[in-house]
Amino acid sequence: MRPIKLILYLSVFTLLVCCTVNYSFNGGKVPNGAKTIQIDYFPVSSKAPLASGLSSQTFTEALRDVFLAQTKLDMVSEKGDLVFQGEIVAYSISPINISSTSETADQNRLTMGVQVNYYLGGDSLIFERQFKRFADYESNKEFSTIEEDLLAEINDQLTQDIFNASLGDW
Repeated sequence: MRPIKLILYLSVFTLLVCCTVNYSFNGGKVPNGAKTIQIDYFPVSSKAPLASGLSSQTFTEALRDVFLAQTKLDMVSEKGDLVFQGEIVAYSISPINISSTSETADQNRLTMGVQVNYYLGGDSLIFERQFKRFADYESNKEFSTIEEDLLAEINDQLTQDIFNASLGDW
């Protein structure tokens, strides 16, 4: 009986040591030869009149941060091997949870959308897509005091969506 247990223990040990699976949720599949990335400033489009300059600046910086953190590409201001351009095309606040007693909104939703053009080598369009995300907040809070936090939440989602669509290899 002892040799069988010993063989069983050795087999299990060997399987655990030799057969490992590595999962990685960061990093991306960068096109061959690409060493630099250019992410242009994403201005506010006339289609999003409620958006502030804060939304443009924070989104652009968040997108740059995601690509710098998840790839080994160097950021350049022009002539990048990979180029991302676009604009903020949607920025709206809408009520989402109407109170039955007062007929006012208990919660509101900030929605932001960006149009993204992704190029390889500056002139070869890989995709032209729109990405949208939202964040909900209590309507009794002053929007101007929580806008930055809401934008951070939305930007985290949008930038990861853009990364996954372009280099994520999902």
